[in-house]
Amino acid sequence: MGFLFLVCAIQGFAQTASSPTPQKKSPAVPQKIASLNICIDQLLWELVAHERLVSLSYLTANPAWSPIAKQVQGMPLNHGLAEEIVPLHPDVIFAGEFDAPNAIELLQKLGKRVERLPLPRKLGDINEQILQLANTVGAQEKAQHMVEKINTEIAGLQMANAGKTPLTAFWYSSNGVVIGDGTLEHELMQLAGLRNLAAERGMFGFNQLDLELLLSAKPQILIIEESQDESFSLAREYLLHPALKHADFKMVILPAGLSGCAASVIGDVALTLKQELAK
Repeated sequence: MGFLFLVCAIQGFAQTASSPTPQKKSPAVPQKIASLNICIDQLLWELVAHERLVSLSYLTANPAWSPIAKQVQGMPLNHGLAEEIVPLHPDVIFAGEFDAPNAIELLQKLGKRVERLPLPRKLGDINEQILQLANTVGAQEKAQHMVEKINTEIAGLQMANAGKTPLTAFWYSSNGVVIGDGTLEHELMQLAGLRNLAAERGMFGFNQLDLELLLSAKPQILIIEESQDESFSLAREYLLHPALKHADFKMVILPAGLSGCAASVIGDVALTLKQELAK
């Protein structure tokens, strides 16, 4: 009996030793995706099959804010409320850095998977955001193509203006705001070979500047983003002032959305900026 016990023990040990160590299963690619953020919506629309999107932000269906508003007509929408999301049983819920904190806290308490994506603050952040999103939803190949296209446009902007004498410029927006150092816009201006007069005056981020001071600085270039909203706005009235129309500088109009959803439009903005500066 002792001999038989010893044989069985040896066989059992041999089987255990030869058995492969159990591998942790990587999380399954989520098939039901919800988003609380208009910018993430636009990336998801490009990266995944639309039937996988069980809910998008209501802002994405508003043409005043979203370039894909017409395309998402009929899609389930949410207003950032947990009670709108829970019945849909999504595998993952995406949110931005500042979206619906109360709803997200509740969703997490209910055991829902919530992925927060930080707001891009520089060019490198944009590619990271796209790739991070793609890794979660299983769209790495499409994301890689998207990143390569962005990098190509950025490189083209930089090469087109290499060696040229830097022109002075303001990036001017609604409410008489100019954009200074520490911003994505400032980084683009540097790549385009422009001197950011706001940054040279020690301005950081977004600052209001009197129209008289802007004109007295005599910029050679004034950069303005298009508005997706065609309706009347007092904030946009700053950009229609007669003094701007008759000033001695070149006005460069860029596609809308950089300050809101940079990842979706950065390539188009870089291309347009390159083309406008070449004229």
